[in-house]
Amino acid sequence: MVNGISTNSYTYNNENYVQRSNTSAVVGFCLASAAASGVTALLPYFSKSFLKQMHIEHGNNDKYRDIFYRAVDNSGLKEKGLYVQSLEFTSPSSEKIYTLSGKKTAEGEIKAGLNADYAPKLKRIRINDKRTTISGFHELGHAMNHLNGGFGRMLQKMRAPGYALAGLMGTVALFSRRKPKGADRDAWDVLQDNCGKIAFAAILPTVAEEALASHKGIKMAKQAGLSKDLAKNLKKFYGKALLSYIGYAVITGLAVFASSKITEIFTRPKYVPSNYSSFNEFSA
Repeated sequence: MVNGISTNSYTYNNENYVQRSNTSAVVGFCLASAAASGVTALLPYFSKSFLKQMHIEHGNNDKYRDIFYRAVDNSGLKEKGLYVQSLEFTSPSSEKIYTLSGKKTAEGEIKAGLNADYAPKLKRIRINDKRTTISGFHELGHAMNHLNGGFGRMLQKMRAPGYALAGLMGTVALFSRRKPKGADRDAWDVLQDNCGKIAFAAILPTVAEEALASHKGIKMAKQAGLSKDLAKNLKKFYGKALLSYIGYAVITGLAVFASSKITEIFTRPKYVPSNYSSFNEFSA
C-alpha cells in the first residue's frame, strides 16, 4: 500500500489509475449476468400478440387448409423431395397432460397448433393441419429458400453461425477491461466495445430469412387462390410472427450490451486523483 492506495497502480498519459480488485470483478460478473437474464426475460412480450392471433386463427383453419395444399402442389417442391407431415395429439387427454406438464417441446407445440416448422435435412414441413394451416405458407417459404437455393438458402446457412457468434459476444462481454478508458486500443478492445452491436447484427440474417420466407409464402398463397381479404389477414399474422424475431435480435443485442457495460464499470481501472505520488508504471 502507498498512501492508502494499492501498489497495483500505474500512470498512463500523466494520469493515475489503480486496478480493480478481484472482488469487484466477481460482483461485476454477477450483476452483468443478472442484467442479461433480466433483459432476456422481456423476450416473450414480443410474441404475445402473435400467440394470441394464433389461437384466433384456429377458428379460420378451414379457409386456409385446401389452399395451403394447393400451394404445395403448385410449388414444384414435391419433385425435389418436399413432403408435409401433419401432427396432432392422439387424444384430448394427451393434449391436456402436455399442457399441464409445463414441459414445452417443439413437437408438442406443433401438435397443439401453436407452431409449425420446416426441417431442411428431412425436406419436411411439420404442421397440425387440423388447426393451424395458416402457418404452413410460411414454412413453405422456408422450403423454397432451401430447395430452390440462391439468396434465401445463403441466409439459412448463416443462421447457425449467427447464433454461435451472438453467444460468443455474450462471453466476450463478461471479460474484464484491463486498460483505462482512453488507452490505446487494439482489436480485442474494439471487439469488447462493440460486442452488443455485433450480437445484434449476427441475428439479422435469421430475421431476413424469416421475412423472405413469409414473403414467398404469401405470394404462393395468392397464386393458389387465396382471397384478398385472407391475404391481408395472412400478412398481418406473419407481421406479428416477424416481430418476435426482431425482438429476439434486439433483446440479444441489448442483453450483451448491458452485460458489457456493467462488466466495464466493475473492471475498468479506476482513475485516482493526482495528489497520490507513487504508482507502478503502466505496461500495456
